[in-house]
Amino acid sequence: MPILYSGPAGSGKTTLLLKKYIELGSTLGTDKILVFVKNAASRLDWQKRLNLPISGKLSVFTYFGFIQKEISDYWPWIERNLPGGPAAIEPTFMNVETSHYLMSKYVEKRRKYRDTLDYINATTPRIAVQLIDNLNQAAMNNLKLEELGKRLLSWAAGDREKLLVFNEVLAIMKSFRKFCIDNRILDYSLVVEMYNEELLQNEAYLDKLRERYRYLFVDDLEKAVPAAQQLFLYLLKNTTETYLAFNPEGGINRFFGGNPELARERFFPLAELIELEESHTSSESARQLALSISRSIFEDKGIAGTDFIKKEINTELRGDMLLKTADEVVRLLDEGVSPDDIAIIAPLVDKVMEFTLERYIRSKGYSFFNMARSKRLLDLPISQALIVLALLANPHWKARLTYTSLQQTLSLILKLDPVRSAVLTTEILKNNLLLPELGEIDLRSRIGFDNSARYDYLKEWLEEKMNEDMELESFFQQVFAELLSPLSPTQEDILACRQMIDSVAKFKKVIKNFKDIAEEEMGRHFIDMIYNGTLAAEVLYSYPEGEKKVLLSTPYKFLFSPDIKKVRYLFLLDISSENWLRSTAKELFNPYILSPQWKKTMKWDDETDQGLRKEQLAAFLQCILSKVTEGIYIADSYFNSRGWEQEGRLYEWFQSGEEGLREND
Repeated sequence: MPILYSGPAGSGKTTLLLKKYIELGSTLGTDKILVFVKNAASRLDWQKRLNLPISGKLSVFTYFGFIQKEISDYWPWIERNLPGGPAAIEPTFMNVETSHYLMSKYVEKRRKYRDTLDYINATTPRIAVQLIDNLNQAAMNNLKLEELGKRLLSWAAGDREKLLVFNEVLAIMKSFRKFCIDNRILDYSLVVEMYNEELLQNEAYLDKLRERYRYLFVDDLEKAVPAAQQLFLYLLKNTTETYLAFNPEGGINRFFGGNPELARERFFPLAELIELEESHTSSESARQLALSISRSIFEDKGIAGTDFIKKEINTELRGDMLLKTADEVVRLLDEGVSPDDIAIIAPLVDKVMEFTLERYIRSKGYSFFNMARSKRLLDLPISQALIVLALLANPHWKARLTYTSLQQTLSLILKLDPVRSAVLTTEILKNNLLLPELGEIDLRSRIGFDNSARYDYLKEWLEEKMNEDMELESFFQQVFAELLSPLSPTQEDILACRQMIDSVAKFKKVIKNFKDIAEEEMGRHFIDMIYNGTLAAEVLYSYPEGEKKVLLSTPYKFLFSPDIKKVRYLFLLDISSENWLRSTAKELFNPYILSPQWKKTMKWDDETDQGLRKEQLAAFLQCILSKVTEGIYIADSYFNSRGWEQEGRLYEWFQSGEEGLREND
C-alpha cells in the first residue's frame, strides 16, 4: 500500500523520503525509481542529499521537466496524430520569454486593425503575459481551449464590453495555438496538453512507462497541479511501491496552481497515512499564533495574548519605521544572534526599503542580502556588453541604447575609469553610435596611449563586423571569444553569456516561422525582447553561501526557497499596506475561474474576491510563521513611501481583541 507522510513544514517528510530512496537505491539500484519534486532548486537539493555507494541513473524531475523529456523521446508517436502528419524530426520547445514575445506580436497585430482591446487599460506586453497565463493555467487544470473560452465568457457575466474583449482574446489565443501546432513549436501549455492527450491515452506508451519505473516518490504533493496529480495517480496504481509527502498547512500553493484539496481527495483514500505532528523549523507558539491570526481574519475574533510577538514598531513616517526596524535587527545581532537567523519580510520590497536597511545594517559591520531583488541579464555588465556591442555593430537597427549601458560597456572592455568612459560615451552617442576617430575629436592624449590602442582595436573590430552578414548567435559567440573571455569572466558571467546565446538560438527557431518578422530583422527583435525585460530573461539571485547574512525578502521568495529551512526571528514590515491583500485576478486572467473549485459556485463577485484575498493572506502567514522558532516583530507606519495613508486591514486584524499587539515602548 502507498505510504503518505503528512505533516507541517519542518516535520521531516523529505528526510523520510530520502531515507527510503537511499534504502531502495542501495539494494535495488536507482534505475527504476522515479522522483517528482516541486522545482529545479528542489531537484538540485535532492540530488545533493542522495549519498549512495553505487548509483545508476537518477530520475529526479519536476513535473514539467519529466513530460517535456517524454514528449522529446516519443515525438513520432505524437506527431502522427497532428494536422499535416510528420513535419519535424523533433519539436521546438518555446521558453517563457519567447512565448510572451510571440503572443505580444499577435496582440499587436490585432490591435492594429481592431479597437476592441482599447476597452481595457493594459499594455500589449501585459495583455500577452495574461493570455499565456490563461493557456498555462487551463492546461494545468486539464482544461481544453474550448472550456477555457466558456469559463472566460462566464466570468464576463453578461457585461457587453467584457464579452467583446474576451471573444477578441480568445481569437488571439486560438491563432497563437494554431501557429504553435502547425510549426511544431510547443509552449508550456501545449506540452502539458499533448502529454495528457497523446501519451497518457496511448496504451503502448503506458506499457513502456510501467516497464521503466517500479517505485514512485512525490515530494510536496500539495503543490502539484491537477494535471501532475493525474500522472502521479496513474503511476501510484501501477508501481510496486509509492511514497508521498503532503503538508496540510501548505494552502498557499493553491494560489500558484497547486490544488491541495484535490490531492487530499485523490490520494488519501489510497494510501497508508503516517502523520508527523512535530515541526523542527517552527515553535508551537508560532503555529498557534498563525491559527489565531487566521481566526481574526475570518471571524473577527481577537488574537490571543502571546509572547511570540516580541515588539511592535509603529511610526508615522515610513522612513522612521525602516530605521527603527534596522536598529532592532542590529540589537539582536549585537546580542549574538547569527545574521542568517533573522529575516525581514515585506509584501513589496522597494529600493528605498532595500537601501535604508542595507546601509544601516552594513554600517554596523553586518552582512545583508536582498533575496527579493531579481537580476536581469541586462543587469550583469558582461551580458549587457553583448547587447551593447550588437547595437554598435548594427546602428541601422536604430534601437535604444542608454548612456549608462554604453558607458559601463566601454569601462569594462577598454578598462577605463568612469571619467574617460563618459567622455567617449558622449562622443559615440553624438556620432549616431559610430565610434569616431580619436584624432578627429582630439581625445587621444586625454584617453591615454594604452587606452587609445584598445579603443582603436574595438573600432576596427566593430567596423569589420558591420561588413559581415552574421547571425546574432554567431556574433555573440565571437564577442565572448574575442573581447570578453580575455577579461577573466566569473562563473556567473559565463553562465549569463551562455544563457543569452542559448536564448537567441531558441528565439530564432521559433520566430523564423512567424511570417510577420523578416529573417534579417530577427536580431533586432531579440534585442527588443530582452529590453522588454520578460521573466525568462532573468537570472535569479541564488541564496548566498558561506557568509551569513540578514535576509530581506517578499513572502513568495522566502517561502519557495529550498535553502531557507528556518529562522529564529522574523520582522513583518508594512502590515497596514494593501499589498498584503492583493488579488490574483487581473483584467484578462483569473486563476480561480480555471480551478476545479469554480464548478462548485460558478460565481465571481467582490465577496468572492475578498474571500480569496483573505484566504491567501492567512495561508501566507501560516506558511511564513512555520519557519520561525523564537519570535516575530511587527513594523508599520501611518504613511506609505508616497506619503499616502495606508489602509490595509492586516494591522487591524493583528490588533483585534483586548489582547492584541503590545504598544511600542
